[in-house]
Amino acid sequence: MDFTKLEKYLDVLPELGIPVSDTAVTLGGKTVFRHSAGYADAETKRPITNDDLYYVFSVSKITACVAAMRLVEEGKIALDDPVSKYLPAYAYLTVKDAKGNPVPAQNVMTVLHLFTMTGGLNYKINTAPIVRIQQSSEPTTLRLVNAFAEMPLEFEPGTRYLYSLCHDVLAAVVEVASEMRFADYVQKYIFDPLEMKNTGYHLPEELRPRLWTYYTYTNQLMTATPAPVDLQYILSDVYDSGGAGLYSSVDDQIKLMTALACGGTSPNGYRLLKPETVNMMTVNRLPDCARPQFGATRLFGYGWGLCGRVHVNPLASNSRSTVGEFGWDGATGSYALVDTQKQLALYFGTHVRSCNYVYHTVHPMVCDLTYEALEK
Repeated sequence: MDFTKLEKYLDVLPELGIPVSDTAVTLGGKTVFRHSAGYADAETKRPITNDDLYYVFSVSKITACVAAMRLVEEGKIALDDPVSKYLPAYAYLTVKDAKGNPVPAQNVMTVLHLFTMTGGLNYKINTAPIVRIQQSSEPTTLRLVNAFAEMPLEFEPGTRYLYSLCHDVLAAVVEVASEMRFADYVQKYIFDPLEMKNTGYHLPEELRPRLWTYYTYTNQLMTATPAPVDLQYILSDVYDSGGAGLYSSVDDQIKLMTALACGGTSPNGYRLLKPETVNMMTVNRLPDCARPQFGATRLFGYGWGLCGRVHVNPLASNSRSTVGEFGWDGATGSYALVDTQKQLALYFGTHVRSCNYVYHTVHPMVCDLTYEALEK
């Protein structure tokens, strides 16, 4: 293995307006590469350390999916179950007609629709029902997720793909099926046994000095500017956002990806998921009618499965990664990759919002250079 090209590429990223990054690669459960570039705070030149924290945003979805799949294993959730089995507020949904008016939905929203972002939900978080619960005395996960159901769906469940609040609803399903608060469930069955000591849904005040600086990116100029952290998807102090709520560290996130890459068992021997359950995550789950909406601007050659993107067509993707590789990314540029065939896990952490360059160029390059390094 020779990671020289990957290391050199990462070291160039600060010149391209990405002030901070930290990358870890494991193979067969062992770390084979770890490299940071830039600074935790570029202005003060605070160095990056393994204890640094940052918000992973939509990488949180991987944790939510893993939590739900544990309950699928246990028979407490079934993929074809109606969401209303767990959340009665979803029993009588409406959907927008051709004129945008709400009419009764004909299709039943299922748990599988939540996994695959085909539920018909959107990412509008300033609707009147959500604001009403936010301003109430108990803006909990269940109450807020139930409020989502008051608004009409964008389309009939199962007929299209739309990136949305589906995984937040999935977290609420986990909460009901497990009879535990979602944050408590993942703490007990994912974070604690994997020794993910620096991950959670609500950052304690005493840990804030360990956060990387949060940046926003100007794509035309390829520059990043420090900005206040935008946590709009954490809807309240007692809302556990399955889709975007986690703060974490690269050390912690690579532990989760490593366990998945090794068939669901971590290097410390903890069985997170059964191998056959992890294998279920390596298959595209989008029906043909939903495929056109996914990968319309990037991720060509990928589908969507039970834990984010799934590689299905190397000719279309022009990627070196294995068919069945899966994972996801986040709003500030973090990127997770799981390859069960090679027992390979990759995690790239950064904290730069609105950076198109990182999704279209950096992620594919980091992926390809990692696979190239393994071939040497």
